[in-house]
Amino acid sequence: MAKELAALGLGVTPSVGNFLLLHFPEAGGRPAPDADEFLHEHGIILRRVEEYGFPHALRMTIGTEADNRAVLDALAAFLGTAVRARA
Repeated sequence: MAKELAALGLGVTPSVGNFLLLHFPEAGGRPAPDADEFLHEHGIILRRVEEYGFPHALRMTIGTEADNRAVLDALAAFLGTAVRARA
């Protein structure tokens, strides 16, 4: 999941838990709060983490394969990036 998110242009903090911290570019017009709003409109809820000192990040809990693919597809649409075909 981290590799596919990085391929979309997001930074991902290494994790050994069941969640990932996704870092959105500070410049370029695609900030984390806008991503959060876009994802909510598509029925996907990630956690905003400004109160923890990460205003440019969202926290994603790892879900089922279908859930994870839905997040990847929605983020690709938000970022205007094509998702590579999966085997």
